[in-house]
Amino acid sequence: MQRILLALPSIAVAVGCSQPNVYKAPPAPTVTTASPVISTVTNYLDETGTTEAVERVDVRARVRGFLQEVRFRDGDDVEEGAPLYLIQPSEYQATFDAAEADLATASADVDAAKAEVGAMNVSLRRAELEVTRQQNLFKDNATAESKVQTAVAERDGAEAAVAAAEAKVGAAKAAVTAAKAAKTQAKLDLDYCTITAPMDGRVERTLVKMGNLVGDNEATHLTTMVSYDPIHVYFNISERSLLRARSGAKNESKGRPDLTSIKAYLRRAVDKGFPYEGNLDYADLGVDQSTGTFTIRAVFPNKSLELIPGLFVRIRVPIGTTENAVLLPERCVAVDQTGRFVRILDDKNVVERRNITLGEKYGEMVVITDGLDGQETVVIDGIQRARPGAKVIPKEIQLDPPDSGHSGDDTKVLPKEADSEEAGPDEVNATETNDEPAVSESSQESDDAAVTSPSPDASEN
Repeated sequence: MQRILLALPSIAVAVGCSQPNVYKAPPAPTVTTASPVISTVTNYLDETGTTEAVERVDVRARVRGFLQEVRFRDGDDVEEGAPLYLIQPSEYQATFDAAEADLATASADVDAAKAEVGAMNVSLRRAELEVTRQQNLFKDNATAESKVQTAVAERDGAEAAVAAAEAKVGAAKAAVTAAKAAKTQAKLDLDYCTITAPMDGRVERTLVKMGNLVGDNEATHLTTMVSYDPIHVYFNISERSLLRARSGAKNESKGRPDLTSIKAYLRRAVDKGFPYEGNLDYADLGVDQSTGTFTIRAVFPNKSLELIPGLFVRIRVPIGTTENAVLLPERCVAVDQTGRFVRILDDKNVVERRNITLGEKYGEMVVITDGLDGQETVVIDGIQRARPGAKVIPKEIQLDPPDSGHSGDDTKVLPKEADSEEAGPDEVNATETNDEPAVSESSQESDDAAVTSPSPDASEN
């Protein structure tokens, strides 16, 4: 016990001589930084459209009769002129044969009438000579006046007979014309018994089976044909997009642009990028005031027949270029109630918040239309560690410019319009308290990747 009491002063002296507990700040965090890419980019309209056949024909029966043959299989690809149906032709063949006979009879009547005209002309000439002879004899008092009058009457009768014969020729010729028309109609009806393909294309299923009566007081719908190559795509753009597109196209062409010279790119729901290339070929005459939209049509080659009518597709139309556009990876853009922003570093590597406005998206890059001039050092990864006012250790990387965006992976989506509207309540991915956005990790590849929210105009598909 005495030893313990003697040791207490030495313990007290040792405790009193130890250093005080002082807070030591943690080291500055490391973040990945880069300067924005300055590049010339193509501006696009990106819209949803529907495919529609360039040609679509309802095949109908044009004569009445029983359907005797169906000469195709449902869904066949056929060439123009290929036989599709046969309506029982026997009745129309008989009518055609009768029409040929009537024409032959009418032609013979014309010949007979012409012969009669010739005979009547001979009689008229004889009567005229007789009148001349009787008149000369009457001058010499060698004949009676009654004979002269009889000769004149006979001549007049002959003239009337000639006129009547010529009228018969006219009637016979009219009968020939009618007979030719009847023959032509009979030939048409006979030809209509064989129904052929009006164009190259694909035939739908037959709507009428063999043995049924068709064309009875109506042009019976038998089937439908559709041409797939080329194929049309109709899509609507807003009034604002229209004005923007016209402005861009005019700047590029230095005048009124040729509609068919404007390229269009298409992708289906299963495609990567935009593998189909075509061009515009029609624009509506004006904006629909009820919807505020403008209808445009594009045409695409479709020799592979991979595009079928009725598909919903995405259409991309280039409408000009932007020089010296500022681009950043979309993952470095964060958003809160006040809008979109990025973190930048000053010359002392101190973090600052910079509000920005997004433009069009090109793959994983997005255009910054306002807020940056391209000379800044922007935090790319590690946004959650880059707190405003704090000093960080930058790790510089080099960003690659985007490609043209016509084809490639499925992320190359362009917005309908490059709007600069602020985020609404339903767009908020982060809330900010004391300038500290709440962000979370979005990639296993980088623990520093912040959750970002693309522009609603740049997040199509």
